[in-house]
Parts: sequence; structure tokens; C-alpha cells
Amino acid sequence: MSDAKTADAMTAGAMTAGATTTGAMTAGAGRAARTGARPGWVWALPGGPGCAGHARRVLRDALAKLGVPPGAICDAQLMVSELATNAHQHAGDHGPHELWLYLPGAEPPEPPGTPDAGAAGEVRCAIFDAFAEAALPGYSWTSGDCGRGLSIVRELSGGRWGTRRTRSRLGPSVRGKAVWFAVPGATAAAALR
Repeated sequence: MSDAKTADAMTAGAMTAGATTTGAMTAGAGRAARTGARPGWVWALPGGPGCAGHARRVLRDALAKLGVPPGAICDAQLMVSELATNAHQHAGDHGPHELWLYLPGAEPPEPPGTPDAGAAGEVRCAIFDAFAEAALPGYSWTSGDCGRGLSIVRELSGGRWGTRRTRSRLGPSVRGKAVWFAVPGATAAAALR
């Protein structure tokens, strides 16, 4: 199946699965991206310290609907928690904040030399914020309580993570960035079951 057909089928499956879990999500969550945009699931995330907890719950429910193994869901929840916490701490005033679940073939291509092509059938999760100019926080074992989250994401995703400048998918289009990771154990084939 071509990437475009796989993405379309995943979107159809995701929308069905999302419709069954919207009661646990905020109003307007779990919708497909606006018409003409990339296929996949998109949820609005609340501002404030509840952002990470909400992202964990929503992602857990969506990945369970896609048949992702429980251990992989736990790893994905830890990674999304790290990214949502970073968005809250470093881009809290730069909303909207969104959670995305998608196939990488649905994204515009990255510039040459960027390792963002996506493995065949890979499913990705991303956290979007409107703080486009922000660099990723640095990593340091000596920086106290901060700086280790992205190392956790790197390890749990097998190095399949990154950032890209992009636009929001819900409401009015807003320029920003998305930090993404490959969901371990999730494939487009699983999403199509």
C-alpha cells in the first residue's frame, strides 16, 4: 500500500477510534486535521501544568485503539510527557499547544540531509507549540533537575525523534514548531487492523 493510501486509511481508522474516545477528551479534541491538511489525529492540549497529564491520557487511549502493545504505550506516554512538559515550561505563553499522531509521509519533506524521512510504516507523535524560534533545550547531566528529558526521548524512540518548523493543525493556522518521536511498536499496519 502506498504511503498516501496508508495515511488515508490510518486517518479513517483513527477518526473512528477517536470518535469512541472523545468523551475522555476536551471539546474539539480527536479531530482530523483541517481539510487539505495532513491526515492523522490532532488534539488541543490545555495550558498549564495539566498539559503533560492530559497528553499522556489521550495518547494512551489512541494508541490502545490502534493496537499498540502496552509496553510501547508506556514508553510513548513517558516521551509525550517529556515533550508536553517542555512545551509548558519553555513555551507556555506561546499557544496553541497540540498533540499529533500521524504517519511521516503525510508531512512536507524536510530539507536535504535532514534525518526525517521516516521509516516505512512508522507512526509518529508530536507536540506543537507556537514558539518557533526556540531551540531545543540542551542536555546536561550537571544541570540539576532539567535537561534529561530529551535524552529519554532519544533512547526510548531508538533515535527516531526530531523537531521541525511547521504550522498548527487546529483552528487558525499558527506558525510554530513540532517536536516529534517515532512511537515504538506502532506501525501503520497495526493502525489498519
